Parts: sequence; C-alpha cells; structure tokens
Amino acid sequence: MADLRGASTARYRARIGSGLYAHVVDVVGQEIINGDLPAGTIIFAEQLCERLSVSRSVVREGIRTLSSMGLVEARPQVGTRVLPSTSWDLLNPYVVKWRGQGPGYLEQMKQLLELRLGLEHAAAGLAAKHLPAEQGQEILARAHDMRDAMAEQNARKFFEADAAFHRIMLEGTENAVIAQLADTIGATLDARSQDTRPGMLDLSGEAVEKHIRLAEALVARDASAAQRLALELVQLTLDDFERTHEGARTT
Repeated sequence: MADLRGASTARYRARIGSGLYAHVVDVVGQEIINGDLPAGTIIFAEQLCERLSVSRSVVREGIRTLSSMGLVEARPQVGTRVLPSTSWDLLNPYVVKWRGQGPGYLEQMKQLLELRLGLEHAAAGLAAKHLPAEQGQEILARAHDMRDAMAEQNARKFFEADAAFHRIMLEGTENAVIAQLADTIGATLDARSQDTRPGMLDLSGEAVEKHIRLAEALVARDASAAQRLALELVQLTLDDFERTHEGARTT
C-alpha cells in the first residue's frame, strides 16, 4: 500500500497545481482571509497583473478559482468584488489553510473541532465495520508514528502521521461524503505543523495513546469502543484549544 503520510496535503494542493496561476490564487486568497482585501474591495485585473507579474489570462483563471470558493464575485463593467466571510466555502481545504495562517486561526480550529465531535464519532463506528485489514494495519502504524514523533518532538512528522491516520479512518467508512472531509482535516493539521503560534504545536502524550487505542479498536472491529475513543480524542483536543483561546482573549 502507498505511504499515506502527507497524502492529504498533496491531494488538496494538486487541485490548483503550481506555477503562476497557483501563486495568484494563494496570494490573493490569503490577503482576503487576512483582511488585507476586506469585503467590498474591488479587485482590478490590471493591478494584479502588474503587482504579481502575470498575464491577464492567469489572473482570470485565478479569479475564477477564488470565485468557486466564495471569496470573490466577478461583476461585468464593475470588476471583481471581495465577498464577506459569510459567503466563503469554509470547508474548502484552501480556505481552511488560509484561515489557519490568518488572524482567526484559533477560532477556525475550535469550529472545526466542534464539527469533528459528531463527524469522527460516526466515522469511527462505520470504519470499525468496513475498514479493510490492510488499512487497519496502516492506521495502527500511523498511530505509532505519532508516538515516535512525540518522543522526537518532531511536529511536522507528528501532524503528517495524524493527518494520514484520520484520512484512513474517514475513507474507511465507505461513505463518500465523509471521506471528502479528509482533505479539510488534512489542511487543518498541515497548517498546525507549520505554525509556531501558541497552541499550534502542542503535542499531547495522552492524545497519542488515545490514537493508538482507537486504531486497536478499529482493527478489532469494536465499533462501540472506537466511537467512544474518537469522541474522547476530539474532545480532549477541543478542551486544550478552548483553554488556549481563552488565554489569548484575556491577555
């Protein structure tokens, strides 16, 4: 079986590829998320061409991609208008990545963890029934990779293994809708692995052991134990983030 470590990052990045077009999407998307281009701002293609040293065709393609994410709206004879956050596709992996690197990173983490409370509880029960034996051994290996990374204090390795763990579980549900959210979770963990702000690189030994026990429950096809451990695991992470978030608001 192919190595799944870092697969979630590779998959969502592949959607916009690389090169000048990807650069336009990444720069403008991050500026919108950061508030450097606030809602209502009119973006002119000519200015982007000059600022980013790209052609109009590259800018047009980038704007179409940002429009598909709900970040901008092209208006004939007016230009491209930046949309408010209520229009953003908050589960799009790129939007998740940009928010994870922006000023609202803790708020996003809390929101996504609250979503995962229900999602991963259900996913663990389904994966315990449907996960193939080979993937069962793979998810157990990723949990032990997390333990090794914890001992080494290697955050990048830790979150790559964490993302692969959750991708295997979500895809193992045999539910296509649930499986698609693996990219969203992978983008969140990828952002954490590269971020040095408070609460982003905290590695929890308790969480590692729960990952291992969850993997063992999935291998044993114990749906009840898997659901309980998945819920405990996400709740543990959510509690840690709420403490960090509260500390950030009171300082």
